[in-house]
Amino acid sequence: MVNIYDNANQLAKDLQETPEFKDLQAAVKAVMDDQESADLFKQMDALQTKIINAQQTGAPLSEDDQKAYQELNKKVQDNKNIVKLLQSEQVVYKLLDDVQKTFTNPINDLYADLRK
Repeated sequence: MVNIYDNANQLAKDLQETPEFKDLQAAVKAVMDDQESADLFKQMDALQTKIINAQQTGAPLSEDDQKAYQELNKKVQDNKNIVKLLQSEQVVYKLLDDVQKTFTNPINDLYADLRK
């Protein structure tokens, strides 16, 4: 019998060997190694969490938070380490999206005749 969890764990290990993951790993290290980039990333992460929480609860975003986001966004766009990290992250998530589509194809195939 197939243990799908063993396969998923192996896939997680395989992901770590891809060039996409290694690029992301290097980008994370570059941010960590630069104090300004690391601090900026932490600020961005905290503000994004605050925004997401506000959206989930339906609370309006304060003008101060909106202004802080715009200012922080400008700083992030000017920081080459964070830009590289975000680009590398997008590439990894694209890879994961492609893999997920592969996994879900059998489910979609099951429903194909029903959708005709």
